[in-house]
Amino acid sequence: MDLEQLQEGRWLMNFQLTPEQQLPVFFDLQKKNNQIDVVFINGDEKVPVKNFVFKGNKFIAEDPVFNSWYEIQFIDNNHIKGNWFKDKADYKVPFTAVFADKNRFPKTNNATEQIDVNGKWKVDFSAENPDQHYPAIGLFEQNGDKVTGTFITETGDYRFLEGNVYGSELLLSCFDGSHAFLFKATLEKDSLKGQFWSGLHWKEPWVGIRDNDYELAHPDSLTFLNDGYDKVEFSFENTEGKTISLNNERYKGKVVLVNIMGPWCPNCKDETAFLTELYERKKEEGLEIIALSFDRTDDKEVAKKNIEKIKTHFNAQYEFLLAGKASKIEAAKALPMLNHIMSYPTTIFIDKQGKVRKIRTGFYGPSTGNYHIRYIEATNDFIDKLLGEYKNH
Repeated sequence: MDLEQLQEGRWLMNFQLTPEQQLPVFFDLQKKNNQIDVVFINGDEKVPVKNFVFKGNKFIAEDPVFNSWYEIQFIDNNHIKGNWFKDKADYKVPFTAVFADKNRFPKTNNATEQIDVNGKWKVDFSAENPDQHYPAIGLFEQNGDKVTGTFITETGDYRFLEGNVYGSELLLSCFDGSHAFLFKATLEKDSLKGQFWSGLHWKEPWVGIRDNDYELAHPDSLTFLNDGYDKVEFSFENTEGKTISLNNERYKGKVVLVNIMGPWCPNCKDETAFLTELYERKKEEGLEIIALSFDRTDDKEVAKKNIEKIKTHFNAQYEFLLAGKASKIEAAKALPMLNHIMSYPTTIFIDKQGKVRKIRTGFYGPSTGNYHIRYIEATNDFIDKLLGEYKNH
């Protein structure tokens, strides 16, 4: 079809996760020349994917940050179909989209009264399976039948969720270019009981009870140095093939943050945005940052490209190193001084004398509201404290 006929504005896309389950997400579409730009919308989050270029009979674009890409075909000026590919071509999620500004989720019932999910919930994922179980906090903000929020876990958060409440049912989703999340639950007495789908590969149950006082284990208490170790050591290459370690002259006598991350990880993306800004503010005072990138690919050239996408997107000026495969076992081998790597990201705070002062597991991203604000404030204060030490030595 002629691109001129394609409707600009708000579209509703549905990813087909299973024969029964669709994951909806809004996007805004704009045309320019012989290209289209798309911005996915999750609550307050905007995720741009620019420069879809026409190839063959499809519009194709790479995600600007993650190792994923999109293929779109037009059915008519109000209808689109296509596939989202992640990491490799055999991970493919089909989607359809319509030009529509309506509810994110279709109404599932005609209930005249609806539940109120506003506030804070104590949540357990996979509660009946000790090997898979993990606790979380649900934070929801409801306005009529529309709801936004997130889940905070001890390893990070599920980012910006958006959806609807119909009768006793809660429906939430998120798509950010790396993760496709779908949450459904029904209120039974005082408990939310539901299911969580992550893309094509994961499904688990969850339950929640309203609890304004509930907190998770402190993120600074979960990862620590093993007995017999008093510092962190590593030696990895950057994308130019230069070997970097904490013994390099650049890092001596400096405060150094070592950020264990993955270019596939949205929480890492959130933290990279913060660390880039922090580095620009504090590098002249003696702050350095090193990102250790653990990737899902075995291909070194692909891993380099993934790092360069992250660095370019955020204009990050600190070092990113090729640390190995994104396996917690492999990460533990690469950093044997740590008790474990339970989360990407994990950030190690090292003072001017090379001593580890704190290890932070996970990152509270912008979707977590006050948790994010408090963490940013506390981290800024802690960095200032470390930078102020040993000034006369």
